[in-house]
Amino acid sequence: MGALSKKSGEFAQKLADLRANGKAAEANLLVLLRELRETSGPHLQARHWKLALEETSKMAMTHWKSVIAEAKKELADTLKRFHDQDRHYAYWLLCGINRQFFELLDGKVPLPNPDESFDRNYCLSYDRPLSSKTLRSIAGIVRRTVNRIRRESVCYPRTKTFHNRIDFDSSCYTVRSTEEAQFLELMSLEPGKRICLRLKGKSKIRGTLQLIRDTAGTYSLRVYVPQQCEEKRKTGTVIGIDLGYTEMMATSEQELLGTDLGKYFSAIADKRGKNSEGRNRMHSLFRHLLKKSGKDNLAKAERIRKHNLGRKKQRARYIRDIGVIKTIVNRELNLLFTRKTNPIKTIVVEDLSARMKVHLGKKWNRRLSGWMRGYLQERIRYKAKKHGIEVSEVNPAHSSRECPRCHCTDKKNRQGDVFKCSHCGYHGHADLVAALNILGRLGDKEIRKGMSPSRVKAVLDGRYVGWKSLNHTVTDRTSGEERVVDESPRSASSKSELRSNVQVCIASR
Repeated sequence: MGALSKKSGEFAQKLADLRANGKAAEANLLVLLRELRETSGPHLQARHWKLALEETSKMAMTHWKSVIAEAKKELADTLKRFHDQDRHYAYWLLCGINRQFFELLDGKVPLPNPDESFDRNYCLSYDRPLSSKTLRSIAGIVRRTVNRIRRESVCYPRTKTFHNRIDFDSSCYTVRSTEEAQFLELMSLEPGKRICLRLKGKSKIRGTLQLIRDTAGTYSLRVYVPQQCEEKRKTGTVIGIDLGYTEMMATSEQELLGTDLGKYFSAIADKRGKNSEGRNRMHSLFRHLLKKSGKDNLAKAERIRKHNLGRKKQRARYIRDIGVIKTIVNRELNLLFTRKTNPIKTIVVEDLSARMKVHLGKKWNRRLSGWMRGYLQERIRYKAKKHGIEVSEVNPAHSSRECPRCHCTDKKNRQGDVFKCSHCGYHGHADLVAALNILGRLGDKEIRKGMSPSRVKAVLDGRYVGWKSLNHTVTDRTSGEERVVDESPRSASSKSELRSNVQVCIASR
């Protein structure tokens, strides 16, 4: 940051030295910061610039690491068909955030440097050199994969537009406490002068603070507080969890948690939809009045803009409504994870990276788009780790349509929240049935976490055919009547018990 205050000649020499040493990105950044500094308006202190740049660089590094990891995962099957040296070259391109990776993104074909041991270990371990045609082909495959991942799955993070945030490290603030209240003095743009804020309540403030101002005009202060996590539980029960909309979640113990959550989701979504329709009409009238001439029309347009098109009250209502939902979620999870009777050792949840595809009409699409599924998943991870509970993820495909008794997977099995098997007649709440199926897939070697729904359906159809062949009508020799073998839905040990029961029934024949 000291280079920004240098004179023009010294600053130009500094830029030339950076570009000569291959640090063109740093030189361009200094030019941008110098231009921002010379503009009119409020500016950040140098310390705040440093904190912002450090966070930005960490965010960029995390993004590129995620892109590289996802590219390696997608190219794993393709690279198995390559020769060893070709495969080593592809992995060399994705070995980290290095020169060759960004040359690849620029459309170039990176060449290994024999003078560097790192390059030599990756690409020069064989006597046969790679031809330029082979290098271009492999680089093209890797580049197209990386660009597709950046476009579809791992997009660059974007800053939220509804709030402004500024960071303060320990040198940028002081804390002062009295008997009545606690005060926080923050560094301002004027040297030697600090802004005094009175806090609600008293707490221990340490580390880097984040001061956030949202569009509702409210200020919030985020403080880093280290959490003490309990040791992993060695004893306890294993339960399956299915996340729902009308209920927060269903467990394999046949419990529904957060049964009043669905009405809050629907009420918030419907209210926001109704308000959006009114705002759209006001926007249309506002644009129509601007096209007309006359002072009265312009004055009316200004009144509409001031009183009907603002976002401050709208954002405040949304924050208030979401606060109620977050309270319900945290309350139910605390009661579940801290229960004294039959404590939980492991929870089995659906794969948290699975995307939800919504095609249920305009009204329900709007409702489900406001479903705080990501917040539910984040709270489950956080609180499970805090209480020493292990989280296992399984493939959730067709879990709410599969019969836990006969494995019949049919769309007709589920009608709303009611589940009734079209083959064996097993019935129950659809979310509770899904929780049983999710628990049953723990340790399932046939249904893996990354399988597509069509392949999962094929596996379930095979099990259904096998169940029908082993569990057909059995004749009772004593009475001469026919009966059907009745098995209970699978639990944690259901698979082995089901197979043993079937074998006993066949042997009795």
